[in-house]
Amino acid sequence: MPKGKKPPVPSVSNSNPTNVKKTAFKQKKSKKAFKNRGFVPRPIPVPPPPRAPTPASFIQLTARPLAISKIPYYQLTEPVETEAMKISYVQYKLKHLLLLRLHSIICAKGLLASPSAVDIDMQDVLQIIKRQSTANPAGFFNHPLAPYEVDKIIAIRNNTDHYDLTSINQNWQTELPAYVLLCHSINEPGIAAEIQAMIDRMMAGVLDGLVEFSFQFTPAFTYEKAFGLSQIVYGVLLAFLAKEIWTFLKVKLGISNITLDLYANLKYLKKQLKINPDFFAPGGASRGDENLVETVYDTRMDNAHGGYTRATADWRVQLESVVQILVLMNKHDVALEVQVIMDRLVALETAGATVTQVDFKFMED
Repeated sequence: MPKGKKPPVPSVSNSNPTNVKKTAFKQKKSKKAFKNRGFVPRPIPVPPPPRAPTPASFIQLTARPLAISKIPYYQLTEPVETEAMKISYVQYKLKHLLLLRLHSIICAKGLLASPSAVDIDMQDVLQIIKRQSTANPAGFFNHPLAPYEVDKIIAIRNNTDHYDLTSINQNWQTELPAYVLLCHSINEPGIAAEIQAMIDRMMAGVLDGLVEFSFQFTPAFTYEKAFGLSQIVYGVLLAFLAKEIWTFLKVKLGISNITLDLYANLKYLKKQLKINPDFFAPGGASRGDENLVETVYDTRMDNAHGGYTRATADWRVQLESVVQILVLMNKHDVALEVQVIMDRLVALETAGATVTQVDFKFMED
Protein backbone atom coordinates (compact mmCIF):
# COMPACT_ATOMS: atom_id res chain seq x y z
CA MET A 1 0.00 0.00 0.00
CA PRO A 2 1.54 3.40 -0.95
CA LYS A 3 2.72 5.50 1.90
CA GLY A 4 0.18 8.03 3.16
CA LYS A 5 -2.71 6.48 1.25
CA LYS A 6 -5.67 5.43 3.36
CA PRO A 7 -7.22 2.01 2.85
CA PRO A 8 -10.66 1.92 1.18
CA VAL A 9 -13.63 2.12 3.51
CA PRO A 10 -16.06 -0.80 3.15
CA SER A 11 -19.48 0.18 1.83
CA VAL A 12 -22.38 0.29 4.24
CA SER A 13 -25.45 -1.80 3.50
CA ASN A 14 -28.82 -0.12 3.79
CA SER A 15 -30.75 -3.35 3.79
CA ASN A 16 -33.39 -3.68 6.44
CA PRO A 17 -35.11 -7.08 6.74
CA THR A 18 -38.84 -6.94 7.19
CA ASN A 19 -41.60 -9.29 8.35
CA VAL A 20 -39.35 -10.88 10.95
CA LYS A 21 -41.50 -12.68 13.48
CA LYS A 22 -40.37 -13.86 16.89
CA THR A 23 -36.69 -14.05 15.96
CA ALA A 24 -33.77 -12.69 17.89
CA PHE A 25 -31.51 -10.36 15.99
CA LYS A 26 -27.91 -11.59 16.16
CA GLN A 27 -25.14 -9.07 15.70
CA LYS A 28 -22.66 -10.26 13.12
CA LYS A 29 -18.98 -10.03 13.95
CA SER A 30 -17.33 -7.47 11.71
CA LYS A 31 -14.63 -8.81 9.42
CA LYS A 32 -11.14 -7.52 10.01
CA ALA A 33 -10.30 -4.81 7.52
CA PHE A 34 -6.59 -5.20 8.12
CA LYS A 35 -4.30 -8.10 8.85
CA ASN A 36 -1.75 -7.69 11.60
CA ARG A 37 1.40 -7.44 9.50
CA GLY A 38 4.51 -6.39 11.36
CA PHE A 39 2.72 -4.44 14.04
CA VAL A 40 4.04 -4.61 17.56
CA PRO A 41 1.57 -6.69 19.60
CA ARG A 42 -0.11 -4.81 22.40
CA PRO A 43 -0.19 -6.31 25.88
CA ILE A 44 -3.43 -8.06 26.73
CA PRO A 45 -5.27 -5.96 29.29
CA VAL A 46 -5.89 -7.54 32.66
CA PRO A 47 -9.64 -7.76 33.32
CA PRO A 48 -10.92 -6.04 36.44
CA PRO A 49 -11.86 -8.19 39.43
CA PRO A 50 -15.35 -9.69 39.15
CA ARG A 51 -18.21 -7.77 40.70
CA ALA A 52 -21.41 -9.05 42.17
CA PRO A 53 -23.95 -9.58 39.35
CA THR A 54 -26.71 -7.04 38.98
CA PRO A 55 -30.15 -8.62 39.48
CA ALA A 56 -31.86 -9.33 36.16
CA SER A 57 -35.04 -7.62 37.29
CA PHE A 58 -33.12 -4.40 37.97
CA ILE A 59 -31.48 -4.53 34.55
CA GLN A 60 -34.82 -4.85 32.82
CA LEU A 61 -36.40 -2.01 34.75
CA THR A 62 -33.54 0.40 34.16
CA ALA A 63 -32.93 -0.51 30.52
CA ARG A 64 -34.97 1.45 27.99
CA PRO A 65 -37.89 -0.74 26.88
CA LEU A 66 -37.87 0.24 23.21
CA ALA A 67 -40.73 -2.02 22.12
CA ILE A 68 -43.29 -0.36 24.37
CA SER A 69 -41.95 3.13 23.63
CA LYS A 70 -41.87 2.86 19.85
CA ILE A 71 -45.26 4.53 19.34
CA PRO A 72 -45.93 6.25 22.67
CA TYR A 73 -49.37 7.46 23.64
CA TYR A 74 -49.51 10.94 25.10
CA GLN A 75 -52.97 11.15 26.55
CA LEU A 76 -55.51 13.11 24.57
CA THR A 77 -57.93 15.38 26.39
CA GLU A 78 -60.79 13.42 27.90
CA PRO A 79 -63.52 14.30 25.36
CA VAL A 80 -61.16 13.73 22.41
CA GLU A 81 -59.95 10.42 23.84
CA THR A 82 -63.52 9.24 24.39
CA GLU A 83 -64.43 10.14 20.81
CA ALA A 84 -61.36 8.33 19.47
CA MET A 85 -62.32 5.20 21.41
CA LYS A 86 -65.84 5.31 19.99
CA ILE A 87 -64.48 5.72 16.46
CA SER A 88 -62.12 2.80 17.03
CA TYR A 89 -65.06 0.68 18.20
CA VAL A 90 -66.93 1.50 14.98
CA GLN A 91 -63.87 0.77 12.85
CA TYR A 92 -63.62 -2.68 14.44
CA LYS A 93 -67.21 -3.30 13.31
CA LEU A 94 -66.34 -2.38 9.70
CA LYS A 95 -63.89 -5.27 9.59
CA HIS A 96 -66.75 -7.72 10.15
CA LEU A 97 -68.90 -6.16 7.45
CA LEU A 98 -66.38 -7.04 4.74
CA LEU A 99 -64.26 -9.88 6.10
CA LEU A 100 -66.24 -12.85 4.77
CA ARG A 101 -66.81 -11.28 1.34
CA LEU A 102 -63.12 -10.47 0.90
CA HIS A 103 -62.17 -13.93 2.09
CA SER A 104 -64.54 -15.49 -0.45
CA ILE A 105 -63.03 -13.48 -3.32
CA ILE A 106 -59.49 -14.42 -2.38
CA CYS A 107 -60.42 -18.08 -2.06
CA ALA A 108 -62.11 -18.02 -5.48
CA LYS A 109 -58.86 -16.75 -6.96
CA GLY A 110 -56.92 -19.58 -5.33
CA LEU A 111 -54.85 -17.27 -3.15
CA LEU A 112 -55.44 -19.02 0.18
CA ALA A 113 -54.07 -22.42 1.13
CA SER A 114 -56.97 -23.17 3.51
CA PRO A 115 -60.18 -21.68 2.08
CA SER A 116 -62.33 -23.68 4.52
CA ALA A 117 -60.63 -22.25 7.62
CA VAL A 118 -62.98 -20.75 10.19
CA ASP A 119 -60.38 -18.41 11.65
CA ILE A 120 -59.85 -15.55 9.19
CA ASP A 121 -57.31 -12.85 9.89
CA MET A 122 -58.11 -9.51 8.27
CA GLN A 123 -54.42 -8.65 8.37
CA ASP A 124 -53.60 -11.61 6.12
CA VAL A 125 -56.51 -10.83 3.79
CA LEU A 126 -55.43 -7.21 3.37
CA GLN A 127 -51.81 -8.16 2.74
CA ILE A 128 -52.91 -10.46 -0.09
CA ILE A 129 -55.08 -7.70 -1.54
CA LYS A 130 -52.17 -5.26 -1.27
CA ARG A 131 -49.80 -7.55 -3.16
CA GLN A 132 -52.28 -8.47 -5.87
CA SER A 133 -53.65 -4.97 -6.44
CA THR A 134 -50.11 -3.62 -6.69
CA ALA A 135 -49.08 -6.28 -9.20
CA ASN A 136 -52.28 -6.02 -11.24
CA PRO A 137 -54.28 -2.87 -10.35
CA ALA A 138 -56.74 -3.21 -13.24
CA GLY A 139 -57.36 -6.94 -13.08
CA PHE A 140 -57.55 -8.04 -9.47
CA PHE A 141 -60.95 -6.55 -8.63
CA ASN A 142 -63.87 -5.81 -10.94
CA HIS A 143 -63.11 -2.11 -10.56
CA PRO A 144 -59.52 -0.97 -9.95
CA LEU A 145 -58.61 0.14 -6.45
CA ALA A 146 -55.54 2.32 -6.10
CA PRO A 147 -52.81 0.81 -3.90
CA TYR A 148 -52.80 3.90 -1.67
CA GLU A 149 -56.49 3.29 -0.91
CA VAL A 150 -55.58 -0.24 0.18
CA ASP A 151 -52.90 1.33 2.37
CA LYS A 152 -55.59 3.41 4.07
CA ILE A 153 -57.63 0.29 4.87
CA ILE A 154 -54.54 -1.43 6.23
CA ALA A 155 -53.87 1.65 8.37
CA ILE A 156 -57.44 1.54 9.72
CA ARG A 157 -57.01 -2.11 10.68
CA ASN A 158 -53.62 -1.50 12.30
CA ASN A 159 -54.67 1.59 14.23
CA THR A 160 -57.82 -0.14 15.45
CA ASP A 161 -56.24 -3.39 16.61
CA HIS A 162 -53.26 -1.61 18.17
CA TYR A 163 -55.32 1.10 19.93
CA ASP A 164 -53.52 3.99 18.25
CA LEU A 165 -56.00 6.61 19.38
CA THR A 166 -53.83 9.51 18.26
CA SER A 167 -53.72 8.31 14.65
CA ILE A 168 -57.41 7.43 14.71
CA ASN A 169 -58.30 10.89 15.95
CA GLN A 170 -56.18 12.54 13.26
CA ASN A 171 -56.95 10.37 10.23
CA TRP A 172 -60.36 8.68 10.44
CA GLN A 173 -62.15 11.24 8.26
CA THR A 174 -59.72 10.77 5.38
CA GLU A 175 -59.20 7.02 5.80
CA LEU A 176 -62.71 5.61 6.30
CA PRO A 177 -63.98 6.50 2.78
CA ALA A 178 -61.47 3.95 1.45
CA TYR A 179 -63.78 1.25 2.82
CA VAL A 180 -66.57 2.56 0.59
CA LEU A 181 -64.28 2.47 -2.45
CA LEU A 182 -63.30 -1.09 -1.59
CA CYS A 183 -66.96 -2.12 -1.49
CA HIS A 184 -67.59 -0.66 -4.94
CA SER A 185 -64.48 -2.35 -6.33
CA ILE A 186 -65.90 -5.77 -5.35
CA ASN A 187 -69.49 -5.00 -6.46
CA GLU A 188 -70.97 -4.65 -2.97
CA PRO A 189 -73.10 -1.49 -3.27
CA GLY A 190 -75.29 -2.52 -0.33
CA ILE A 191 -72.38 -2.71 2.11
CA ALA A 192 -70.95 0.47 0.59
CA ALA A 193 -74.21 2.30 1.32
CA GLU A 194 -74.28 0.95 4.89
CA ILE A 195 -70.72 2.10 5.58
CA GLN A 196 -71.30 5.48 3.92
CA ALA A 197 -74.36 6.03 6.11
CA MET A 198 -72.24 5.30 9.19
CA ILE A 199 -69.54 7.70 8.03
CA ASP A 200 -72.12 10.43 7.37
CA ARG A 201 -73.45 10.11 10.92
CA MET A 202 -69.93 10.17 12.32
CA MET A 203 -69.13 13.31 10.32
CA ALA A 204 -72.24 14.87 11.85
CA GLY A 205 -70.89 14.10 15.33
CA VAL A 206 -73.03 11.04 16.03
CA LEU A 207 -70.79 8.29 17.42
CA ASP A 208 -73.30 6.28 19.46
CA GLY A 209 -75.72 3.66 18.14
CA LEU A 210 -73.63 2.79 15.09
CA VAL A 211 -72.54 -0.70 16.11
CA GLU A 212 -75.18 -3.41 15.99
CA PHE A 213 -75.00 -7.18 16.47
CA SER A 214 -77.36 -10.04 17.23
CA PHE A 215 -76.58 -13.67 18.05
CA GLN A 216 -77.46 -16.63 20.21
CA PHE A 217 -75.23 -19.05 22.11
CA THR A 218 -75.90 -21.97 19.80
CA PRO A 219 -73.76 -25.11 20.27
CA ALA A 220 -72.53 -24.90 16.67
CA PHE A 221 -70.13 -22.23 15.48
CA THR A 222 -71.68 -19.23 13.74
CA TYR A 223 -70.04 -16.05 12.52
CA GLU A 224 -72.90 -14.05 14.03
CA LYS A 225 -71.84 -15.33 17.45
CA ALA A 226 -68.13 -14.99 16.70
CA PHE A 227 -68.43 -11.42 15.44
CA GLY A 228 -70.78 -10.36 18.24
CA LEU A 229 -68.60 -11.76 21.01
CA SER A 230 -65.43 -10.35 19.49
CA GLN A 231 -67.05 -6.90 19.27
CA ILE A 232 -67.89 -7.02 22.97
CA VAL A 233 -64.43 -8.28 23.92
CA TYR A 234 -62.77 -5.61 21.77
CA GLY A 235 -64.74 -2.94 23.60
CA VAL A 236 -63.68 -4.40 26.95
CA LEU A 237 -60.00 -4.46 25.98
CA LEU A 238 -60.19 -0.93 24.59
CA ALA A 239 -62.30 0.76 27.26
CA PHE A 240 -61.19 -1.04 30.42
CA LEU A 241 -57.80 -2.72 30.01
CA ALA A 242 -55.50 -0.89 27.58
CA LYS A 243 -55.22 2.34 29.57
CA GLU A 244 -54.91 0.56 32.91
CA ILE A 245 -51.89 -1.43 31.73
CA TRP A 246 -50.50 1.76 30.14
CA THR A 247 -50.85 3.57 33.47
CA PHE A 248 -49.40 0.65 35.43
CA LEU A 249 -46.28 0.49 33.27
CA LYS A 250 -45.78 4.25 33.37
CA VAL A 251 -45.71 4.17 37.16
CA LYS A 252 -43.76 0.92 37.42
CA LEU A 253 -41.01 1.96 35.00
CA GLY A 254 -41.04 5.67 35.76
CA ILE A 255 -41.30 6.73 32.12
CA SER A 256 -44.07 8.50 30.25
CA ASN A 257 -43.45 7.52 26.62
CA ILE A 258 -45.29 4.19 26.63
CA THR A 259 -47.60 2.86 23.95
CA LEU A 260 -51.27 2.08 24.48
CA ASP A 261 -50.86 -1.01 22.30
CA LEU A 262 -51.87 -4.11 24.26
CA TYR A 263 -49.82 -6.34 21.98
CA ALA A 264 -46.56 -4.58 22.83
CA ASN A 265 -47.37 -4.08 26.51
CA LEU A 266 -48.56 -7.63 27.17
CA LYS A 267 -45.55 -9.01 25.34
CA TYR A 268 -43.34 -6.88 27.57
CA LEU A 269 -45.14 -8.12 30.68
CA LYS A 270 -44.68 -11.73 29.59
CA LYS A 271 -40.95 -11.15 29.23
CA GLN A 272 -40.66 -9.47 32.62
CA LEU A 273 -42.54 -12.24 34.41
CA LYS A 274 -40.13 -14.83 33.06
CA ILE A 275 -37.28 -12.84 34.60
CA ASN A 276 -39.06 -11.73 37.75
CA PRO A 277 -42.27 -13.59 38.73
CA ASP A 278 -42.97 -10.84 41.28
CA PHE A 279 -43.08 -8.08 38.66
CA PHE A 280 -46.64 -7.14 39.64
CA ALA A 281 -46.28 -7.85 43.36
CA PRO A 282 -44.69 -10.40 45.70
CA GLY A 283 -46.19 -13.88 45.37
CA GLY A 284 -46.45 -13.83 41.60
CA ALA A 285 -45.27 -17.40 41.16
CA SER A 286 -47.81 -18.83 43.60
CA ARG A 287 -50.60 -16.74 42.08
CA GLY A 288 -49.71 -17.83 38.56
CA ASP A 289 -49.21 -14.31 37.20
CA GLU A 290 -47.29 -15.60 34.19
CA ASN A 291 -50.14 -17.90 33.13
CA LEU A 292 -52.65 -15.12 33.69
CA VAL A 293 -50.82 -12.68 31.43
CA GLU A 294 -50.45 -15.43 28.82
CA THR A 295 -54.24 -15.86 28.78
CA VAL A 296 -54.80 -12.11 28.46
CA TYR A 297 -52.26 -12.04 25.63
CA ASP A 298 -54.09 -14.90 23.86
CA THR A 299 -57.35 -12.98 24.29
CA ARG A 300 -55.90 -9.97 22.55
CA MET A 301 -54.34 -12.06 19.77
CA ASP A 302 -57.60 -13.91 19.07
CA ASN A 303 -59.47 -10.62 19.03
CA ALA A 304 -57.06 -8.89 16.64
CA HIS A 305 -56.25 -11.80 14.34
CA GLY A 306 -59.53 -13.63 13.81
CA GLY A 307 -59.04 -16.45 16.30
CA TYR A 308 -62.78 -17.02 16.37
CA THR A 309 -62.70 -20.74 17.20
CA ARG A 310 -60.98 -20.34 20.56
CA ALA A 311 -62.56 -16.96 21.28
CA THR A 312 -66.10 -18.32 21.00
CA ALA A 313 -65.27 -21.44 23.01
CA ASP A 314 -63.28 -19.71 25.77
CA TRP A 315 -64.95 -16.32 26.03
CA ARG A 316 -65.65 -16.81 29.74
CA VAL A 317 -62.03 -17.71 30.49
CA GLN A 318 -60.80 -14.79 28.42
CA LEU A 319 -63.05 -12.19 30.02
CA GLU A 320 -62.28 -13.60 33.47
CA SER A 321 -58.57 -13.12 32.76
CA VAL A 322 -59.25 -9.43 32.11
CA VAL A 323 -61.03 -9.18 35.46
CA GLN A 324 -58.16 -10.92 37.24
CA ILE A 325 -55.37 -8.79 35.78
CA LEU A 326 -57.30 -5.63 36.67
CA VAL A 327 -57.59 -6.89 40.25
CA LEU A 328 -53.87 -7.68 40.21
CA MET A 329 -53.20 -4.02 39.34
CA ASN A 330 -55.54 -2.93 42.17
CA LYS A 331 -58.14 -1.62 39.72
CA HIS A 332 -61.05 -3.22 41.54
CA ASP A 333 -63.65 -0.71 40.39
CA VAL A 334 -62.74 -1.25 36.73
CA ALA A 335 -62.65 -5.02 37.26
CA LEU A 336 -66.19 -4.83 38.61
CA GLU A 337 -67.39 -3.13 35.42
CA VAL A 338 -65.96 -5.95 33.31
CA GLN A 339 -67.47 -8.51 35.69
CA VAL A 340 -70.91 -6.95 35.14
CA ILE A 341 -70.51 -7.36 31.36
CA MET A 342 -69.41 -10.95 31.78
CA ASP A 343 -72.29 -11.75 34.16
CA ARG A 344 -74.78 -10.32 31.68
CA LEU A 345 -73.43 -12.56 28.92
CA VAL A 346 -73.66 -15.59 31.21
CA ALA A 347 -77.25 -14.75 32.10
CA LEU A 348 -78.25 -14.39 28.43
CA GLU A 349 -76.56 -17.67 27.57
CA THR A 350 -78.29 -19.47 30.44
CA ALA A 351 -81.67 -18.08 29.40
CA GLY A 352 -81.12 -19.00 25.75
CA ALA A 353 -81.85 -15.39 24.86
CA THR A 354 -80.69 -13.38 21.89
CA VAL A 355 -77.66 -11.20 22.58
CA THR A 356 -77.77 -7.72 21.03
CA GLN A 357 -75.96 -4.43 21.43
CA VAL A 358 -78.87 -3.16 23.52
CA ASP A 359 -77.45 -4.93 26.58
CA PHE A 360 -73.89 -3.76 25.97
CA LYS A 361 -73.78 0.01 25.60
CA PHE A 362 -70.68 0.51 27.74
CA MET A 363 -68.97 2.30 24.82
CA GLU A 364 -71.74 4.89 24.66
CA ASP A 365 -72.50 7.91 26.84
